[in-house]
Amino acid sequence: PVHCVAGTHGAQYDPGFHTRAVTNQIFKGQGVPAYSLFEGTAEDGATAEQLLHRAGVDAVDVAGIATDYCVRASVLDALKLGFSVRVLRDLVAGVAPASSRAALKEMAAAGAELVA
Repeated sequence: PVHCVAGTHGAQYDPGFHTRAVTNQIFKGQGVPAYSLFEGTAEDGATAEQLLHRAGVDAVDVAGIATDYCVRASVLDALKLGFSVRVLRDLVAGVAPASSRAALKEMAAAGAELVA
């Protein structure tokens, strides 16, 4: 379904999310389909991979929507880029149960750790 369209309610941070701790934002899509976090860039043009490496990050925890699309793509890209990845199963939500289960199996088979 259409979601996260710039300028709409679905693209805004939840009011309960305290943005004071946000130091970088990655923007993906921007008029073209994009599922993986690693397809986006920060306002200065830096990629997620570049930002993570600059910060000395070699392991990532992944949470988000949708398990079977964006989460899956981001996890698989992170693994391909050499990051250690944990998928926080209690903090992901899929579009459909069957494809979400398949995505979790695929991510685990690729090397991601699935944690509650």
